[in-house]
Amino acid sequence: MKPALAAAVLAVLAAFAALALGCGSKPAAPDKPTPVTEPATNCTAPDDCDLVDACCGCSAGGKKLAIRKDAIAGFLASREQRCGGVVCLAVMSTDPSCDAEAICGSRNRCRVAPHMQHP
Repeated sequence: MKPALAAAVLAVLAAFAALALGCGSKPAAPDKPTPVTEPATNCTAPDDCDLVDACCGCSAGGKKLAIRKDAIAGFLASREQRCGGVVCLAVMSTDPSCDAEAICGSRNRCRVAPHMQHP
């Protein structure tokens, strides 16, 4: 086989291989996620916020997060997707959020804060 013909055959085979590999691939993910119009941490009063377990709760080596009360159901529903690869430990956490409370803090965001010392 002549070198020019061999090169052409290899080029055609390479093109077919590339097409075959592309046929079974997943579609490309969108460049940007859908924007969130109101983060689940916006608040106007302390009663708007509550603490929820992160992927792992305090009794499993984890921590707590402060989010809006009306966003808790959605947050819990998405736990499997968010935390699918996380392994929780069978130990009590020493994270400060485990002994804290939710407040509506600066910039009107739910925050984890140490318990207030009351006289």
